Amino acid sequence: MPRLLTLAGTLVGAAVIAWVATACGGSSTAAPPSTGSAIYKAYCATCHGLHGQGFVGPRLAGVVASKYPDVADQIAVVTNGRGEMPAWGGQLSEQQIRTVVGYTRTGLGS
Repeated sequence: MPRLLTLAGTLVGAAVIAWVATACGGSSTAAPPSTGSAIYKAYCATCHGLHGQGFVGPRLAGVVASKYPDVADQIAVVTNGRGEMPAWGGQLSEQQIRTVVGYTRTGLGS
């Protein structure tokens, strides 16, 4: 019985990792998004909620600017990842990251 539970836990863990890898972002649009809103919807909304209200990832709306008073710190988290947050530096350009960070600070509802 313990082996069965271990196997079940391993399978569930693998399924969660696969879901996060595909669900967090993964835009399939032909042209890369360029506006903060479009980048957010394509790459961030799956985890942080369409309006930044939080879902799998934490709430961003109304709190992210106070959590990261220095915008460079927030850019570093988006670029390099932290904890459950994936690193987007390999998929998004520096400009896209700056644009989406700006959007999360000013464009999301509070």
